Amino acid sequence: MRILATIVAVLAFSSANWAQEAARPVPPPAEQPHIDIVFCIDCSGSMGPVIETAKQKVWAIVNEVAKAKPAPVLRIGLLGYGNADRTFRPFDLTDDLDEVYKNLMTFKDEGWGDEYVGLAIHKATNEMKWSAGKQVLKVIYVVGNETARQGPAEFDYTKTAPAAIAKDIIVNAIYCGDTDHASATPTWREMARLADGQYMEIAASGGAVVVATPFDKDLAELNGKLNATYVGYGAAAAEGGAKQAAGDASAGRLGAVVLAERAVAKSSVQYSNATWDLVDAAKDAKFDINSVKEEALPEEMKKMTVEQRKAFIAEKAREREAIQKQIREVATRRDAFVKEQMSKQGLSADKAFDTAVRNSINQQAQKKGFVFEQ
Repeated sequence: MRILATIVAVLAFSSANWAQEAARPVPPPAEQPHIDIVFCIDCSGSMGPVIETAKQKVWAIVNEVAKAKPAPVLRIGLLGYGNADRTFRPFDLTDDLDEVYKNLMTFKDEGWGDEYVGLAIHKATNEMKWSAGKQVLKVIYVVGNETARQGPAEFDYTKTAPAAIAKDIIVNAIYCGDTDHASATPTWREMARLADGQYMEIAASGGAVVVATPFDKDLAELNGKLNATYVGYGAAAAEGGAKQAAGDASAGRLGAVVLAERAVAKSSVQYSNATWDLVDAAKDAKFDINSVKEEALPEEMKKMTVEQRKAFIAEKAREREAIQKQIREVATRRDAFVKEQMSKQGLSADKAFDTAVRNSINQQAQKKGFVFEQ
């Protein structure tokens, strides 16, 4: 009896401990960090060169964010602004970088005369769908070349900038006008100060420094090979593939250097197309190929068994990883070449749009706990 009583007691104690363990809440999975950036770009008459520079250098900015560890999800939103009646429909924050590029390519010098900076901040703060979470950097870049004190008083930057930082959204000011304009620069400095941001001055031309390299052709060829590893599926496949091809074409029209920087960006984890590409979709541990209907698969996969489909996707993933590794290796040599040539030619990117963004995002991200590879 004593033995039986002891066994019962042990079992009861063990059951109680198990019940307590089971009752404890399971900690949520580690939150993936995010960097959200909204560019508010003045589309008035004299901003054409800066807008074109943004188109050329957005991939260089993506490549800077790609250096951050832990690797963040990068989401970009766009808002072209003028006056109350001429504010663009905002392009919401998205991690679809091809969609961002497609939208950015629609921006142009509209010839407007008014720049309602404060209203642009208000719209970016309240109309964009910002990420939630602890390790999230939320930043607005306002780019313009006239005084920031324009537009209705209720949307003056002295009200909308503090309202942004109250929601943990930093406002950075990039001024590209006449720095001797007494009424303009102080307003931009104040705007940044009111929202814990940085004030930066860039050249009215956008300040882009473009250095062609012998590696650009190699990166273009690797980019083509990379595209061949994408396996489109579902209703979004046609549009996704078309956007990717259009993005390459747009970058190529802007020059071999731009296409090279886009290729480097496509080798990063920030460039993800899980909504239409099976290789990216399969990176999610929850993804199940069985959940994809046969009619949603590409033709070459429809007659495969489940195991053959898994093997096919895995092989494409290995191919992609190998190509992306090659791209990164070539990019390292390309970066060294660019630095050497800039030094030899006495070129400076200190007043460039992308330099302003890359330096500030680096510094502000570090305050959020990110570490950047050198």
